[in-house]
Amino acid sequence: MPHKDAASAYEHFADEFLRRRSDIGENTVRAWAGGLSNHSELLELGCGGGLPVTRALVAAGHRVSAIDASPSLLATFRSRFPAVDVRCERVQESTFFERQFDAVVAIGLIFLLPADDHHDMIERIARHLPPGGGLLMTAPVETGTWTDVVTGMRCESLGEQAYREALTSSGFAEPDCLTDSGPNNYYATTLSMSPDEA
Repeated sequence: MPHKDAASAYEHFADEFLRRRSDIGENTVRAWAGGLSNHSELLELGCGGGLPVTRALVAAGHRVSAIDASPSLLATFRSRFPAVDVRCERVQESTFFERQFDAVVAIGLIFLLPADDHHDMIERIARHLPPGGGLLMTAPVETGTWTDVVTGMRCESLGEQAYREALTSSGFAEPDCLTDSGPNNYYATTLSMSPDEA
């Protein structure tokens, strides 16, 4: 069954995604979250069913708000994390709760979006952070395309240099690259200035 975007694809394959989702990356997210101020207000984009990322953020003592476009995944999410404020929205169209956060987490998201949306999403994230606000996102260091194992959709990475340029041009500091046992690549950075000043 063809799908026009990742939002509809993950709704169709929600059960398969939940079955396949492993704990890979939880320790990396937990370590990053441990470096934030106590009880930070975090926004998680593309939260899925909440494991393992939301679990790591909540376990670190932070207050999480979350967004995902799949009603089926969010039904599972709400059953696991009933105290978390969550909205069912496509991230490209979301208003991000109409407020700023201390940090934003986007795991397994950017490369599912059309390539033209990658820079725009990073800039939108920057606009919902104060100076010093944190960002943790995943995207490969390699440039290229591949097929998502759950949905069969085409994914695309712009590559490390392009993501570094997108981050710094949106006001973020040069990111650190972290890896988990996947191995998945994470860009960890903080906002130095507003996108308008960058």
